[in-house]
Order: sequence, then C-alpha cells, then structure tokens
Amino acid sequence: MKKNLLLILLGLIIVSCGSREKPKGFEMQQDIDDDFAVADSVDYDNIYISDSKPIDSLDPNKLIYDIFRLEIDDYPKEIRLFTRVYDSLGNFATQMANPYKQNPDITYFTKLDEELGKLYKKRMVNVPEFTVREYGKGDSIPYNLMLTIDYSGSMEPVLDIIHMGTNMLIDEKYSYDNIGISSFNNKFDLKVPLDNDTNRLRQLFNAKKDQNKGLFSAMRNAVVENIKLLSHTSKDDPRVLVLFTDGDDNYSKIDIGKVIEYAKKENVHIFTVAFGYSQDQELVYLARYTGGRFYRAKSKQELLGIIRDIYNSLRQYYLISYKPPNYWGYHTVFSELTIPGRDSNMVAIDHYDTSDLFPWSDFGDLFKRPILFEYNKADILVQSQPILDEIVDVMMSKPTIRLEVQGHTDNIGGEEFNQELSERRAKAVMDALISKGIEERRLRYRGFGYSQPEVSNDTEQGRAQNRRTMFKVTAK
Repeated sequence: MKKNLLLILLGLIIVSCGSREKPKGFEMQQDIDDDFAVADSVDYDNIYISDSKPIDSLDPNKLIYDIFRLEIDDYPKEIRLFTRVYDSLGNFATQMANPYKQNPDITYFTKLDEELGKLYKKRMVNVPEFTVREYGKGDSIPYNLMLTIDYSGSMEPVLDIIHMGTNMLIDEKYSYDNIGISSFNNKFDLKVPLDNDTNRLRQLFNAKKDQNKGLFSAMRNAVVENIKLLSHTSKDDPRVLVLFTDGDDNYSKIDIGKVIEYAKKENVHIFTVAFGYSQDQELVYLARYTGGRFYRAKSKQELLGIIRDIYNSLRQYYLISYKPPNYWGYHTVFSELTIPGRDSNMVAIDHYDTSDLFPWSDFGDLFKRPILFEYNKADILVQSQPILDEIVDVMMSKPTIRLEVQGHTDNIGGEEFNQELSERRAKAVMDALISKGIEERRLRYRGFGYSQPEVSNDTEQGRAQNRRTMFKVTAK
C-alpha cells in the first residue's frame, strides 16, 4: 500500500513538472521578473512618441523630460544630448527652442550640471554655457537607416509582428529617408538595399521576408555587415542601425568590443530591441557606447510603439551641446527644464564614461594616464593627484578589476639606474592608490626602465613624456 502511494505521488510530481509548455516569444518576456530589468531599458510606463503638438497646447503637469540618447565621440571638445519633452499620451512638445521657438521671452532649458565620479570624491560642476537646437518635421536631413532582424529559431514566434512593424515604418517614413532591411541566422541576408522609394521597399521586403530562416545566430557578424553597408553612405547624413534580436549569439567569432569600435569609427548609432529571455548585456553595450538606445519589447503592441518611438525620436528632439568638464571616468548629466504653469522644474538624468576601462576590457589591456615625473625622481607631483582620484573612483566602481602599475623612464643614465628608478615610480603610484582606499591585493607594480619609450628621447619634451606610468588590466 505504501509502495503504491509513493508511486502515485511520484507520478503527480512528474506530471506537474512537465505539464507546463515552454513559453515562447512575448510570453517569455512576460514571465521575466522585474529583478532582471536593465538600467538602460525604456520604461516610463510604456509611453512612446507617436505624434507632436506645440508646447502651449499641452498640460504642463503631464509632461515628461528625458535624455533619449547622448553622443560622446567628440569628448572633451563637446557632448551632445538628444532630449525629448512629451506628454503622457506620447505627444512630443514642439516650439521650445530655435529655430521653431514661438515665445522668445521664455527660457525652457534653464540649467545644466555634471556630477563627476561615482563613489570617490564626487563633485558637482555647473556647465554655464550650452546651446539648445530644436529638430523637427521642418528639418529635411536624410537618414540612412538599416533594420536587421534575427531569423534564428528562437525568434520565430515574434517575426510576424516585426514584419508588421517594418511595413509600418516603410509607410510612415519621410520621403527622403533611405531604409534597408536585412536578416541573419548563421548567415547574413540583405533583403532590401538602402532605398527611399516606399513602394519598392515594401514590394522587395514582402517578397523576401519569409526567406532564409535558420537555427543559429551570428548577431555580432550581422552588425558588422550592416555597418559595412552604412559606411558607403554620405558621412554628412546620420547612420542608424536598428537590431531586433533576443541577444543570443552562438556563431560569431568577433568580440563585442571590436564591433563597437567599428560602429564608432563609421559613426553608426545602434538601437537594440530585445525579446524574450534575452541576453541583454551585449545589446546594452551596443546601444550605450554607440550613441543609440536599448529597448525591451514585452508585447506585440509595445513593439509597434517602440518602432514608432525610435523613428519619431530620431526626427524630433532637442539637441543640447556643451563643452564638458575634463574628467577621466564617470559623468552624470543633469539637465533642468522649466515650464511656465508647472508645479516644479523637471530634471533629465543620464550618464557617460570617459575612462579607458570598458566592460569588455580584457586581461592585458593597457591604458594611459598622464602621471609624469621630474628627472631622476619618483615623487608624485601635485598636479597628478586629481588623476589618481579618477583612477581610484573607477576601481571602486568596478571592484573586480585589478591593475599592474608600470613605470618608465627616459634614456638618460644607465640601464640598471633606470630600471630601479622605473620600479620606484611604479611603486609610488601603487602606494598612492592604496592610501586612497584601493586594496593592495588588487594592485602590483613593475618597472621597465627605458626599454619602452612612448615617444623619441631626442628632445627634452619627449624625455619628459617618457617619464611616466601606465596601467595594465590583470583581472576583471
């Protein structure tokens, strides 16, 4: 009897464990707990830009202000913030800045600040001068926009709605914008070359949209192929890649860092749209470090809203340009907006990182910080202290990274003399980092004498530049 009861209970357990179908497509995303949310994802209660209205016609207390994306390619010369003002119905607020501003007596964009550092000796710096320019439907800048769709097996349940959204974008695009469409599994497939003819785009895409589906995914390879296509377009026109994928890559050989560097070199901004149990981290990196934006689609309706949001936000935005404070590391941007009749000011917040320690930095990667020394000395100069503070903040913000401090000299003096001097310089920098709170176990030092000059030692200026330390990542 006991044996029979045990068998019945075991059978119930097996049935209960195996009865639930594996969720697919958007069903998968709906099962994901909020603990998996990525900081850079779009939320705002799923409000997406769908139309535009003059600022005077909108309820000031229902407005939202955000930094849609930012570009840091010209740091430290310039930072560009692409900001949006919109209401809870998705209406973009127009006529708030030149050349479309209607009321010259109102200043909407009132203040800009940056907080430098993330954990160590943070400080707030006001940016006294910045410019704001409104871009809208009256600006006839042609965009070159590639859409690339993951055709691997895991994306099959959501392809129909992506196809619907693609056709919607083709129908709604501006007449002078070029759109191209590609797909990928383990191979890249250019379905529609860049073109601005709406009818031709629609016909070609719908004729080929069901071709070349597969099991594997070479996402990074596909991104590279799309960048190559965009690289042949005019450098004066914006280049944008929109990537629809679950983030899984089981075929590419190229690493994500090289893909990002290639995109930056060709000035391609990547917008990533994730689905299901997506592998988000690389998608976040692709968007964040190329001046794009990361989205996660949780429903079919939301995906259509995201596609509209991307296109409308590329077309309508407020561009804030300014010269940033010089700081190697983490910058938090605070842009303040003042709306007459609103109960309080609004502040849009975003961040960027100007350090050389990227999330994909690997063992052995080197980065330079200009900690220089006087001739025949290993004393750290006063002007080097802020640089050390920046390194401390980055190491505290990335607690798994370990560094080797490498000391170097000029070529004056013998080999043994310079070897010992380079070691003293490296140790002095390491000791300074330890004194500021970095654990000794995360650091080591090494001297190279005059064996690795940065520049020629033929001039005093060159020799001064060679009296330096550098850093190598030994763990991450």
